[in-house]
Amino acid sequence: IPPPAAPDNPAANQLILTMGRGKYTTQEALDAQPEPTPICPVVRVLGPRGQHLHEVAVASSLVSADVNRHLNPDARPWFTTLAQLPPKFRSVLWVRRGSHVLVDLSESLTDKIGGEVVMVLLPAQIKQLKQAGQWPAQYDQLWPEIAGHTAASQPAADAATAESDSEESADDLLLRGNPNRRVVNDESSDDRSSDDPSDDESD
Repeated sequence: IPPPAAPDNPAANQLILTMGRGKYTTQEALDAQPEPTPICPVVRVLGPRGQHLHEVAVASSLVSADVNRHLNPDARPWFTTLAQLPPKFRSVLWVRRGSHVLVDLSESLTDKIGGEVVMVLLPAQIKQLKQAGQWPAQYDQLWPEIAGHTAASQPAADAATAESDSEESADDLLLRGNPNRRVVNDESSDDRSSDDPSDDESD
């Protein structure tokens, strides 16, 4: 059955558009097409920092001069910032240490939050970028130094986890577990906001 024609009322059109988008789904995550740009580059996740924030490492050669001036004033080969995970991803995808994500750095959310995660890259999408010659080899070259920063800022066991998580499958990142089981999308429940209503739910 074809969908009903959209009404001429612009406000009604907007309502239909909003309702049509609904909840972000697993299939949307699988079908998403990665398009890295100098203001929305591929970055590597160093770990969760609470409140649905993740520390990410960014290769400076992948971003625009404006982004570097704002987030990397010391002109280092790489820099770190915080990226916020939007609500639509939180019940669908994990963001794990060692994962790669696309982050929109075009406008900082706060002084400490450099951007927002717009895509969590799954293995098939990483393969697609490599085949298209768009995969940033810079992270392979910079990783020893980045790993040193990670080891200095978190426990050794967590740093080892970041390395081991670099080889992951789609099932590692997609939340496909028991729908009755409470799932925390960050690495640790300690990272959840104390005022998150879901904290009051029972398992």
